[in-house]
Amino acid sequence: GEQAVKFAVVQDGSKPIRANVDDVTESIFFGIILTIIVVFYFLGSGRSTIITGLALPNSLLGAFILMAAAGFTINVMTLLALSLSVGLLIDDAIVVRENIFRHIESGESPLVAASKGTKEVMLAVIGTTLAVIAVFGPIAFLSGVVGQFFKQFGLTICFAMAISLFDALTVAPMLSAYFAGTSHGIKTTGLWGKTVGRSLEAFNRFQNWLEAKYEKTLQMTLERPKTVLVGAVIIFVLSLVATAKIPKTFLGAQDMGEFSVGLDMPPGTSLGAMAEVSLEVEKVIRANPEVKGTTLTVGNDQGEANMANFYVELVSQKQRKMNTSQFKASLRQQLKPFASANPTVKDVDMVGVGQRPFNVNIIGNDLDQIVGIGNALLAKLKTHPGVQDPDINFRPGKPEFQVSLDKEKSERFGVSSSLVGAELRTQVEGSVPAVFREGGKEYDVRVRLQEDQRDLKQFFKETFVPNVNFRLVKLAQVATPLETSGPSNISRQDRGRYVQVMADLTPGGVGMGGVMKDVAKILEDEIKLPPGVRYAFVGQAESFQELVGSVILAVTLSVIFIYLVLASLYESFVTPFTIMLVLPLAACGAFYALFLTGQALDINSMIGCILLLGVASKNSILLVDCTQQLMDEGMPREQALIKAGRLRLRPILMTTFALIAGMLPVAIGLNEASRQRTNMGVAIIGGLISSTFLSLVVVPAAYAYVDRFKQWSKKKLAQLFSSPGHAS
Repeated sequence: GEQAVKFAVVQDGSKPIRANVDDVTESIFFGIILTIIVVFYFLGSGRSTIITGLALPNSLLGAFILMAAAGFTINVMTLLALSLSVGLLIDDAIVVRENIFRHIESGESPLVAASKGTKEVMLAVIGTTLAVIAVFGPIAFLSGVVGQFFKQFGLTICFAMAISLFDALTVAPMLSAYFAGTSHGIKTTGLWGKTVGRSLEAFNRFQNWLEAKYEKTLQMTLERPKTVLVGAVIIFVLSLVATAKIPKTFLGAQDMGEFSVGLDMPPGTSLGAMAEVSLEVEKVIRANPEVKGTTLTVGNDQGEANMANFYVELVSQKQRKMNTSQFKASLRQQLKPFASANPTVKDVDMVGVGQRPFNVNIIGNDLDQIVGIGNALLAKLKTHPGVQDPDINFRPGKPEFQVSLDKEKSERFGVSSSLVGAELRTQVEGSVPAVFREGGKEYDVRVRLQEDQRDLKQFFKETFVPNVNFRLVKLAQVATPLETSGPSNISRQDRGRYVQVMADLTPGGVGMGGVMKDVAKILEDEIKLPPGVRYAFVGQAESFQELVGSVILAVTLSVIFIYLVLASLYESFVTPFTIMLVLPLAACGAFYALFLTGQALDINSMIGCILLLGVASKNSILLVDCTQQLMDEGMPREQALIKAGRLRLRPILMTTFALIAGMLPVAIGLNEASRQRTNMGVAIIGGLISSTFLSLVVVPAAYAYVDRFKQWSKKKLAQLFSSPGHAS
């Protein structure tokens, strides 16, 4: 009977995208739930929770309006931005609501409390939001591949933050005044009261205990600020040591449940022989229960029969024990018997560069020389633990028969090389001088020698070619035959030839940065490149170099912008320094966290670190702002610091815990798609913890010094201008 033709989708690029989008959506969803739980426990009232919680839908939906206006799409980057900002968005509303709440607790009417409470923290809230926007604004303007990654990311966060600021200064106070009511007693009767109410009460006692403890700690800190500051410096220096040990790379291993396997036999291998080997390899691959399907292509677009490629798709993550990287490692072992076919197990590249993750070009003019260097490097990489399946793109060519014209003789006979070329081509391959038409169809008429006469090598002596006057000249009179093997392809870059050495990175190895450092060392110290030969990293390795530069630029810009924002808010050049002391402390927490969990420093965790700059300054802004206000009211410095610490402890802890809660889903990595992003969550949570606890102690310690300097500089300026004008 007739065989039915079946259609099957082999490779579906939307799958990983869908997995990613679903995953980030999931993170946003869980982040919102966790954040709201945190707020509920800290404020202990359902109404307050609704008031602050409204900031989330308002800001997230509002951000979509601005994203639409900016022409962004909903993609992994924009969704990730929203997922990261969940914790940030509720911050402003928390600070405002918490302050109003405090006024209501001390017996004011909701209306008065709402207006007073908002005014008190307005500057601080604007400051914290602008600090975050100042960090993410610059990211949007990075150049290159990295800039493309982050343009939408940075701006989406800015959009959401701007709306959350608006929400905190309008919606939260309005609802506090009219919806909150005055009662905030915790119910401990009934089922709800007995379970949740009790735990709320316990948490409240814990908060009061914390405030008392913190006050004592602060007093100790203010007695010996030097010790505290020295301690902070030591912690920071040690974190830099830890950083040296963290693997650095561009993108983590893409565990997307798909990869490819390449085979490569010596040139001249026939298609049949290649297919035979490929089918053997296919059997080995398909024998694994983790494999859902494979597609095999023997030969490639350039007509080389000695290449084959498999696309392997794994079953869904829930049905297998190994992740993609582990399975690839096990497959490398299984394919050891096929060493003659040079099997390489490689990632399906997600960045669209269509290459292996690590590539280095060796550029020079002498092909043999650069091939030698390439092979020497390849041999060294084969034993390097940081890379897998290293390979070189140079292949010895197929055997060739060359006809080399003698310049003098061919001139004498009036034979030009183009004529000879065209003639020989017609003899061997044929040319199409005419077309035969019949019944509306066209057929080519091809003229060429018969099959048994086509071997130029055999009939070299009997071959004639025309000269300029169309007289026939014996080919042997003007040319000599050469048997050689030419390169199968010539790659050029910057007016030189190059060969490319490429490899995959070992998951959990030294990472892209480590491998690049080692390769540079091998080429400069061990192989010692001769003059006229140089090397260049390309693909993801090049993107990695670009990334490092971009991140340094982004961090520098962020720090400058934060300083400018703070200096203009507090009308002082000195105050911002106390606030910004926290930045290195946040970074050290992120580095320790990555170091302890064995995560890599890549594009994702670097964004995490940049995000920290904005967030970490939040806590210290709250502290310093409150202290300034109290001192302006005439309270002495020490007392003001201690009181500010007590007042601001709750909102600082709340915003930190809300942020951590929002980041947890990203840090845990609920499924395979999100594992590449866990390091971002880990870095942020680590940095949040360190920056919060350190800023609660270090900022007050430093504040005294900075404030003294401020008073001193005021005096000096006053003396300088000797007029009793205001100097800041």
